[in-house]
Amino acid sequence: MARPELTDAVRATCEQILAARGVELVTLTLAREPVGQTLRLTVDRPEGTIPLDEIVAISEAVSRALDDADPIPGRYTLEVASAGIERPLVRPADYQRFQGRRVKVKTEEPIEGQRVFQGTLRSAGSESFILEAIEGRRSAGEVVEIPFAAVARTRLVADWDRELKGLGSAPGAGR
Repeated sequence: MARPELTDAVRATCEQILAARGVELVTLTLAREPVGQTLRLTVDRPEGTIPLDEIVAISEAVSRALDDADPIPGRYTLEVASAGIERPLVRPADYQRFQGRRVKVKTEEPIEGQRVFQGTLRSAGSESFILEAIEGRRSAGEVVEIPFAAVARTRLVADWDRELKGLGSAPGAGR
């Protein structure tokens, strides 16, 4: 795990480049691995998917900016990827943006005896969100409030029928 001040400097440089391209930073991980350091960025565009040629252009722009700013000591490998259809939700704003969508949530500790939830994201505030259960040990339609502090990870669950019909890639299509 990188030092917070190092991660903050890298994040600031990356977010500046991404914002200029209308892209948001979903996750940033700087990790030491057996072959050296790896900087992984996951990016998304609010109005839809990011084509591969644009991921390449984003990677090149971020690489140039990081070379100029030089916030990472030593050598590192840069990996840039699209967040994809089943993107992670990281910040409260992500939960607010994707209200009405299906999500899968894993919590650090059990909430009412359960650690994995799948359902429709009904609302989100600054400290927690409301999930309407679809499957699991809860009855369909039952709601649970989950504090953000309790979340290990949350991701969207794709509606594959809609995605395969091409409706998921259109701007504003359920996003």
